[in-house]
Amino acid sequence: MALAYSRGEVKDRARTEWEGGCSVTLPSFTPDFAGLNEAGIRHDVKRAAELGFWGTLVAAESGTTFAEYQRFLEIAADAAPAGFRTVAHLSFDTVEQSLRIADLAAAVGAEAGLLSYPQSFRPRSAAEIVAHTRHVAESTDLALILFAATAWGFKPLHPAGFPVEALEEMSKLETAAALKYEGGGSALFSSFAQVYDRCSQHLIVQNPMEQHAPALARHFGVRWWGTSGYEAFGDRIPTMMRQLNAGQFDQAMETFWSYHPGREAKGAFHATFHGANLIHRNGWKYLGWLQGMNGGLLRMPQMRLSPGQMTSLRGGLAASGFELPADDAAFYTGRVQ
Repeated sequence: MALAYSRGEVKDRARTEWEGGCSVTLPSFTPDFAGLNEAGIRHDVKRAAELGFWGTLVAAESGTTFAEYQRFLEIAADAAPAGFRTVAHLSFDTVEQSLRIADLAAAVGAEAGLLSYPQSFRPRSAAEIVAHTRHVAESTDLALILFAATAWGFKPLHPAGFPVEALEEMSKLETAAALKYEGGGSALFSSFAQVYDRCSQHLIVQNPMEQHAPALARHFGVRWWGTSGYEAFGDRIPTMMRQLNAGQFDQAMETFWSYHPGREAKGAFHATFHGANLIHRNGWKYLGWLQGMNGGLLRMPQMRLSPGQMTSLRGGLAASGFELPADDAAFYTGRVQ
């Protein structure tokens, strides 16, 4: 298998074929954490497709070794049903490692790669960010989802957390398909509007937070969102996104409000690790398990998931009308071995 497109086709392909939401697939491990649980991974990829997502991010930063992540990506790509896309997570200790994963992603027919920046990358100017990103883009034919986040530590270069002039230059790169924009902090929407004006003629510009999807669709014409843990709310988010893309705004808002108790519970959960610059992946695994994913804990080190947090998350989903497992006992080992 290989890429279904050429470098020159990346931008047009994203504009015409990327619609809906990109979920997140986390790795599953064997009960002794000695290796990957291949059956569990395959189950989760197929479950994400069943729920109606456009595709899924094969998540790094989740307890796998570099070699295990390579196998994780291979398994996910092989398990993906026809028409369901996989996105590689280019988040590793070095850019060389990220490029090796980009090459593998291209070889197994992944749709794109979500760009990250190594912790050791400490740019002194916007131009250095552009140069780093250009190096990645020129070293692989894989479509790239650029990622502007405050977690990279670029705030000394711009109050929004990512220099806007850098994003404008990066958006012109031949293989830059989309921009996942999470800059601006408390000024998110004003910041988003500025970046949209500067970059949207070159690539998809979107914020992945599902609570903003109706506004982005209505006022900015966004039709694709990702990547994020949308699977926490079953098929509600892909349903809402399909309705938005069909121009059915009132129906989309009915779907939007139908899981608001779950949204509030997840938001309160996220507030408990604000500032950690890391997602509570075990919490996301639990939310996915409640919606039919494999579940199971991730390999340490990870933030621990407390019974109280689980009770709160479960309560939000129950109040949203989801049918849930009777208790949490089976979460720890997972559904599929």
